Amino acid sequence: MKGGKIIAAIMVIVIIAGIGYYGYHYETTGKLKVNTADMMVTNTTNSSPDALHGGMHGGLYVTFSAIALHSKGASNSTGWTNYSLHDKTVNVLNITPSNASFLSNLSVHAGTYNMIKIYIKSISVNMSAPGITSNTTLTLSAPFALAVHTITVSAHGTTSIVIDIHERGIISSSSKFMMSGNMTILS
Repeated sequence: MKGGKIIAAIMVIVIIAGIGYYGYHYETTGKLKVNTADMMVTNTTNSSPDALHGGMHGGLYVTFSAIALHSKGASNSTGWTNYSLHDKTVNVLNITPSNASFLSNLSVHAGTYNMIKIYIKSISVNMSAPGITSNTTLTLSAPFALAVHTITVSAHGTTSIVIDIHERGIISSSSKFMMSGNMTILS
């Protein structure tokens, strides 16, 4: 009988703690919906889409591995929180901001973030042009791209961002490939 009362008391404490944690988590977190796209670049001299989109190759495959958010007001060396994107590979040439590819729906602490690191595991190019067929993995100069962009995630709300890839061209010379470009965040 005494053992039953102890078990009941423990059960009540566990239930109250669970409800308290759920309430705290619900009131202090929001959702960050992460998508990616490729906004076509227009050549300023002839107003045509950039050569990368003109059939020179079949795909630019980017493997996103993680994203890190920097809390506004924290120092550059602190204030970063990392979230996994589970190595999501996307052919960014097939998507635009209006049909962006979903990467993840993250549960993040509500607050304002002023910098975002987008970790990239790999980039590969599937080239197909007259006389050329090649699959090449590009060497990355850094494991992530940094975007300085402020976003606010509200408690029990959803904030959506689109990681926009701005490639400026892939140049091949003697089987060496180079890519120049950057990433920005659209919200």
